Amino acid sequence: MTAHAELDGIKTTPQEALRLPRVPEPADENDILREQLEYLIRHAAERSLCSCSECQRYLRVRALLLEIFSEPEPQPVQQSAALPIAA
Repeated sequence: MTAHAELDGIKTTPQEALRLPRVPEPADENDILREQLEYLIRHAAERSLCSCSECQRYLRVRALLLEIFSEPEPQPVQQSAALPIAA
């Protein structure tokens, strides 16, 4: 115990130190994303894409998640100018 604590009449014990309010640990980001995705899917299924803001969010998220499976758009082939061949 410190001298100034004794002068103030404050006495602390290890048991009192453990009674401090605990801060909850942050939620797992994967769980939050999964919960949000399940909510959007459920909303869109129940409302048949009513074009509200939640349905629009669902369509944006779905497009982003499925983007990896889409075929890349064919790029036009550029014709290069024929270079003269040295003889």
